[in-house]
Amino acid sequence: MENQLNADRIEIVGRKRLAMNGVETVDGFSEQQLRLTVSGVKVKITGEKIKITAFNKATGTLTADGVFGEIKYNAAKTPFMKRIFK
Repeated sequence: MENQLNADRIEIVGRKRLAMNGVETVDGFSEQQLRLTVSGVKVKITGEKIKITAFNKATGTLTADGVFGEIKYNAAKTPFMKRIFK
């Protein structure tokens, strides 16, 4: 259980430095966004002048510099028919 708690950690210092654990893959990146898979969940991080400074796939650690504005986790959506017919 303790390993699971430490697997997905995000630290942002002054909106300019990002450090993450639990990163499985870098799915895409540009100066405006990072698309990652973190502990099996897709994550989109947006901002400006984003640069990946280090990524270690073996340990799942990633660090990046830039000006970070938003972090979005893609949650699984409930199917449309299930939402209508509760």
